[in-house]
Amino acid sequence: MAALDAAPVDTAAPHPATALLDATTELLTQEPPSAVSGRRIAAAAGVNYAQIHRHFGSKRELCRQVLDRLGDAYLDDAFPPGALVPTPGVAVRHESFVRVLANIQLDEAALTLRPQNPVVQRYSDGLQILRPELDATARATLVALSCSMQLGVCIHRTSLTRSATLDDHADLVDRELVTTIERLHAGRGPFAGSAIAPRPVRARGSRPAALSAERGRAEVETRLVAAGVELLADRTPAAISGRQLAARAGVNYGLIHHYFGSAAEVLEHASRQIRDEFYAAESGPDSMPDFFSMRAHPGYVRALTRVALDAKLALADDHFPVVSALLARHRMRHGEPGPSERCRYLIVAATQLAWSLFEPLLGAALGRRLEDLEQYAASVLAKLLNFEKYPSS
Repeated sequence: MAALDAAPVDTAAPHPATALLDATTELLTQEPPSAVSGRRIAAAAGVNYAQIHRHFGSKRELCRQVLDRLGDAYLDDAFPPGALVPTPGVAVRHESFVRVLANIQLDEAALTLRPQNPVVQRYSDGLQILRPELDATARATLVALSCSMQLGVCIHRTSLTRSATLDDHADLVDRELVTTIERLHAGRGPFAGSAIAPRPVRARGSRPAALSAERGRAEVETRLVAAGVELLADRTPAAISGRQLAARAGVNYGLIHHYFGSAAEVLEHASRQIRDEFYAAESGPDSMPDFFSMRAHPGYVRALTRVALDAKLALADDHFPVVSALLARHRMRHGEPGPSERCRYLIVAATQLAWSLFEPLLGAALGRRLEDLEQYAASVLAKLLNFEKYPSS
């Protein structure tokens, strides 16, 4: 009878270590490591908190093993047997790895978790065999561009497809990305014929926004939006509460709902202001932001990346006016851009964002400063557009 009374054993339940790895992976795709406590991980895994220390020794080691596991899966998929360079577009099949990598990059306290990135080194070595005519600078530039393209499209796909009016062409974005990477690998398209000459890169620097001198509602709204801009510089939207916004702005908490309706609406306005400040700082009367000028605006890059990684914050606004402006100018000069042309603009914008965000990681893996590669990279991107030099000639 005792055997009949015993509770059935759940043979399908995962091992505690596996459950912790899975739960940590899910949480790190949404938030940086410093925002995810060990107790929260244990609760999500359905195990006792002590299991973290029993199986991994510390939360830090658990996070490292998550990154290693995701990185190994990515590496195996990127380099099937005999491959010299990664499978084009492979990053979009490993969104969890890309999101975790981005959240680590955004987290100052977790930067030591960054992997050595064997993908980049193998990529560089393979490209030397695949395209022996390239010198070391050109090879490093193409690797950095290829990685940035794939990482950027994976992270910013939703916002960029909206800006490029490509919501109904998600598959085309992936195909165009693969085609672009294949052109980099095989030497067709932008690399056929003559060598690529360096193109100057400029950055005008940031332009601080002035607080409104008006009193009453306008000043409260301005202060709340400014507080949102400041908070987005160092934390994810999901980690910003209405009370934090009110405290940073020095206003009553109830005014958020009175004037905006919700904290999310304040953050919508804040990310729009970050976008507009970048665009105003880097644009002239007859020009648009130059290649890699985003690097001079790390707050813009980090804020947009945080917004993109926050699945709970659905933004309705266009956060990539550069793409919209390029499409508008294309219409004036060449007529309505087709989906493939819009994809190219999207890919270039994504590349610049990821180049700026992952500069330390890619530079360390390549043993080169990405800043030294930017003139060559700007010329490569200009030729990838095919229709005209970007952005001001």
